[in-house]
Amino acid sequence: MSLIFPTTQEVSHVVRNRVADPTLFIGRTFCPVRDYWSKDIEFDVLEATTGMTLAHKIGTDPKVVTLAGQSRKRMGTGYWKETYRINESELLFARQAGTYNQRAGRDQVLQRAKEMDDRLETRLEWLRWQPLVAGSLVVDENGVKYTVDYSLPEGNMPELEGTALWSAPTTADPLTNIMSWMQLFRGTGARGVEAYFNMTTAGYLAKNRKIIHLLKNTQYAKLLSADNIAEALKLIFPKLNFHAYDEGYVDKELNFHPFIPDGRFVIRGQGPANELMMDFASTISLHNGTLEKPQPGKFAVIEDKSGENKNPFVDITVGIYGLPRVFHPNWIVSAKVA
Repeated sequence: MSLIFPTTQEVSHVVRNRVADPTLFIGRTFCPVRDYWSKDIEFDVLEATTGMTLAHKIGTDPKVVTLAGQSRKRMGTGYWKETYRINESELLFARQAGTYNQRAGRDQVLQRAKEMDDRLETRLEWLRWQPLVAGSLVVDENGVKYTVDYSLPEGNMPELEGTALWSAPTTADPLTNIMSWMQLFRGTGARGVEAYFNMTTAGYLAKNRKIIHLLKNTQYAKLLSADNIAEALKLIFPKLNFHAYDEGYVDKELNFHPFIPDGRFVIRGQGPANELMMDFASTISLHNGTLEKPQPGKFAVIEDKSGENKNPFVDITVGIYGLPRVFHPNWIVSAKVA
């Protein structure tokens, strides 16, 4: 029977520790999840048309020209899935958070499912950023090993050296670097619209001598820091939005890994309206739909064995199948700056 009278133990507040808050992830703004009704991923690439109409001599046949064709990209898919088991002890003694003795077996299942979904959203965000920060996706964990090369042009992945590194505040010239990288979008059908870096790199920018000098007559003259450098750079590059993005994940050893590594500066391009640079192609899974018609998308499966087994448990399985697709690798500039 539930306790009625107050006891010496009282729980009056619930603290939720969260390493990753998926509501703060920004990858979905340029890489949305889209359903892909196949077990493997492939897509056609219509090559860009170049040149312009030739001059013509009256009385002669027009010159026959060659237009760009198309190619097909093929890749497999990625399988992302894990299970958490709520054992008999956790189910039997589950207590409603913020109370002393209110049972919460069902709430415990829902809470664990939410935590598993947080892990899945963290994986999705990591996957979105890999083509931008590394130009490839390298998976080597849990017995799974493969590499996906996203074919970023070599010139779109510059690496600074020596005194040009942004960690050298008196000799580095980030403004000249950014201006030269913006020119890489010429002839691609896109222009640079977003720049991304983490707080460590933001700190390098805030200490740079040339940037400080250029901003000496602005509201940032007295206090320029990693927290406001993104806003300050907007004064210099009004058509480029800067984001100091410091989200990431914590591994088993409690080490933090930002999605954008220290010393990496990324510029994303945008082409014609409604033309995506990339997406996450979610492939079909038997966990969605039926055996006859598996469907793409995230899935969550709760297997309740709490009353049917000698050792009662509830298994929660969440996951998604798929990989990022990059349609326009030349709309990405990923520079190593420190």
